[in-house]
Amino acid sequence: MKKPFKYFLIILITANIFAYWIILDFLYMPKGEVSFLSVGQGDAQLIQIPAGNILIDAGPDAKILSELDKLLPFYDRTIDLFILSHPNKDHFNGLFDILERYKVRAVMLNNLSYSNSLFQKLLQELKKREILIIKGITGVNVSWESQDNLLFLYPDTMVSSKQDPNKFSLVNMLFLGQNCFLFTGDISFAQEKKILPLLSCPADNKQILKVPHHGSRYSSSELFLEKFKPQIAVIEVGENSYGHPHPDTLERLKNIGAQIFRTDLDGTIRFKMR
Repeated sequence: MKKPFKYFLIILITANIFAYWIILDFLYMPKGEVSFLSVGQGDAQLIQIPAGNILIDAGPDAKILSELDKLLPFYDRTIDLFILSHPNKDHFNGLFDILERYKVRAVMLNNLSYSNSLFQKLLQELKKREILIIKGITGVNVSWESQDNLLFLYPDTMVSSKQDPNKFSLVNMLFLGQNCFLFTGDISFAQEKKILPLLSCPADNKQILKVPHHGSRYSSSELFLEKFKPQIAVIEVGENSYGHPHPDTLERLKNIGAQIFRTDLDGTIRFKMR
């Protein structure tokens, strides 16, 4: 066999294997995956669905890249929608690194005027890259199948620069298969109380809570937990000086019967829906 033909044959076989791999990966893709990424003291949640990739928050630094690399195939380098819960560094700083490696199609946020210089630098970077910015407020609904969607519960208006960003974190609920995920940013008792009337999941759904504010003492009130009734509670937390997660919060979660997972102890936590 002549060498040029031999090389051509090897390349052809490799290309076919690669093509079949992608096809099989698509055909056997689960209905969706939700991962709570281990990024230290910060938040990052990846939602993988057939329609694309949704990332909520990006953690405090470049560690987000190694976590994404573990979950996304090498041929998939697109974040179709990035949602910023609020403009604190431990939730958005990793986005700078993501922008260097991934194509980000759109960014959703509820605050354009927060005066933090690093956040303003991020907004300038998004503008320079001509990335679509979507305003996230109560009632916005991102849907891809008849019963699968991401519904935004709070806040009901865009936020001004003088307001505490934690208190106006974007809160959204994901309905995926027979699962109901509640993503809460860094809200506290007062905001939990505001969204109580909106916490409605189908009776047969498993309810998973992204514990607010890394397990802060001033979040996850008894009233809030009694209303949502999470079977699973995920605390995204790393080494910190804030006392997160607080023993009182852990006790309230145990009392409601929630199974508790923590990224500092358990690493990245993944849920697969078939």
